[in-house]
Amino acid sequence: MTAPTPPTVTTFRHLDDIEWTEVQRQRNADGTVSVIREKWPIIRPGFLSAHVHYEPHMVVRRHGHRSNHVVFVVDGGAWIGGPWCTPGTHLHVPLGASFGPIVAGPEGVTCWEVSFGEFGGWGDHPELYEEEIERRGITPLPDPPLDIGDWFVDPRGDWGGERPSPKVEGLESVRTHIDDLPRTVLRSTRPDGSEATAVEVRAIDEPSFTSTWVGIDPHTTVHRDGSRTHRLLRILTGGAHIGGQWCPAGTHVEVPVGVELGVIATDAEGVTLLELADEPSAR
Repeated sequence: MTAPTPPTVTTFRHLDDIEWTEVQRQRNADGTVSVIREKWPIIRPGFLSAHVHYEPHMVVRRHGHRSNHVVFVVDGGAWIGGPWCTPGTHLHVPLGASFGPIVAGPEGVTCWEVSFGEFGGWGDHPELYEEEIERRGITPLPDPPLDIGDWFVDPRGDWGGERPSPKVEGLESVRTHIDDLPRTVLRSTRPDGSEATAVEVRAIDEPSFTSTWVGIDPHTTVHRDGSRTHRLLRILTGGAHIGGQWCPAGTHVEVPVGVELGVIATDAEGVTLLELADEPSAR
């Protein structure tokens, strides 16, 4: 299977149009089986954008990735590295850091997970995973096979043995929650004279990499610039016209470097979204 290549124009994909892929399984103490399923709006060499659902009580090893990695909790809840994480929790896992273990709560948890670079994971502190599954009476089951392409190297058994991990001692992931971060309110005037607002919450604010939660009032038009960056948008609630295309909740938008995102225009519901922007030339 030929490896996919990056787009040269803005692309839109809705999660409803993408099939689930099962990636991990376990047998629980009561004999039931829990799984992790993923949908991949983007999966290609050097980049991954994944919509990930962990069924209730699913346990995932503490691990890092081989690139800058972001996890955003969309629905449900999980214990991630100890603390309970609810929708709006944002984790930044820079190259060299690790996070977890992840233990899905009683309702499971759904996350948006993005790797800006090689997305293979590497295990860290295996004793933490062993402690979790032993305490809960969990038996890991063989990983389901993945038919992705010859270019894909399966990272699920990677503990840094055959291939050294990029771990940096002392480097930690950063956990925040959108509700706990400062907000910037941008005000404008609609054609009828009423006031409209757009709210920005910056979860990551680095020279070459940002993660921004955006909330836009109903019947409001805003312009998002930044053609120097590679951008991803995930529509969380409501919907908006982006570049002239209607994007309801669950829409995934990729804007390559050199392409303007342009105008975002909301309807009667307004919209909330998460926008990730990476500027490779600034690194």
